[in-house]
Amino acid sequence: HRIIFEAAKRILEDNKPLDLITLSEHLELHEELEGVGGFAYLADLVKNTPSAANINAYADIVAERAVVRDLIGVANDIADAGYDPQGRSSADLVDFAESKVFAIAESRTKESEGPQNVDNILEKTLERIELLYKSPQDGVTGVDTGFNDLNKKTAGLQGSDLVIVAARPSMGKTTFAMNLCENAAMVSDKPVLIFSLEMPSDQIMMRMLASLSRVDQTKIRTGQLDDEDWARISSSMGILMEKKNMYIDDSSGLTPTELRSRARRVAREHDGLSMIMVDYLQLMRVPGMQDNRTLEISEISRSLKALAKELNVPVVALSQLNRSLEQRADKRPINSDLRESGAIEQDADLIMFIYRDEVYNPDSSMKGTAEIILGKQRNGPIGSVRLTFQGQYSRFDNYAGPAFDMDDE
Repeated sequence: HRIIFEAAKRILEDNKPLDLITLSEHLELHEELEGVGGFAYLADLVKNTPSAANINAYADIVAERAVVRDLIGVANDIADAGYDPQGRSSADLVDFAESKVFAIAESRTKESEGPQNVDNILEKTLERIELLYKSPQDGVTGVDTGFNDLNKKTAGLQGSDLVIVAARPSMGKTTFAMNLCENAAMVSDKPVLIFSLEMPSDQIMMRMLASLSRVDQTKIRTGQLDDEDWARISSSMGILMEKKNMYIDDSSGLTPTELRSRARRVAREHDGLSMIMVDYLQLMRVPGMQDNRTLEISEISRSLKALAKELNVPVVALSQLNRSLEQRADKRPINSDLRESGAIEQDADLIMFIYRDEVYNPDSSMKGTAEIILGKQRNGPIGSVRLTFQGQYSRFDNYAGPAFDMDDE
């Protein structure tokens, strides 16, 4: 049937008439007629086709049966892997099985992968450009960061991108990443998934409530709240409860396999995700690689990039920086300061460093502000943007102060 279908398709692509005679001639010319059952079988197919008007319904039946056949094949592959693991751990086998089944689920909604003709790519690209032209979003083509100047530089956080947010301690990298998650959750119908390997989920939620309600997080943490504070917190809780599109996993020491499995599950249950955040990358572990930290971090970085591409969502991963930058006169981070592995720099599509001068210079004239330094952007410019930092609210905001020139600082 595949041979017959391909032959019919080739005849139509050549702009030739398609009927029983031309089809049989084509198959005979390519020495395929006898292999498909001969002219008599072709005649039976034509005779037994109830109505060409129902072709879409017939195609749906074929596609449905194809999925079932794929499931049978995958089930056999999983069974074979279980009987002959070839040194793979049980976690690796579970990931193998899940990825195989997930690929079938994805294939029902995604177009076929593999090499594509440039005509097809151009057609899809033109459709994308026309959509952006007709529905302009102030230049934001990805997930809105919530920060105007950052949006202008990045056009938002793009699907399939690995985004690294890195800073020295006390600079506010968790706060910044959580603000990105909050902003994404407010504007997207699809969930934001947060993996907090360092901080318990209740502490994450306290920070989020402080940020959204503009109530001092110390007051929330100690319970010293007045009526106005309670009103603001209740309002913020109401917004979060109404949206119901944020998930937090505070399991510690996750492996890339476990993280990927949990992300797939949430994505499958909600028809996709808007964003994934991991706090932070160096707290993940890869079984069997603990003796080579550089190799371990490389595997974690590679896995997160693969996850971003598989689910077509931005994955924001927090990262530590080397202490060596503390010895420099200018302590603004650069790409080589990323800790433990050059693979992070290589795999990342976007690298954002956070620098607050007041951490090193208490009397700094730039107190209350932060620089977001774009150390790498695969599809856009590098540079810096300034934000306002309100630590008591666990929040970054758009900068509204006097104009400045980063290069002069």
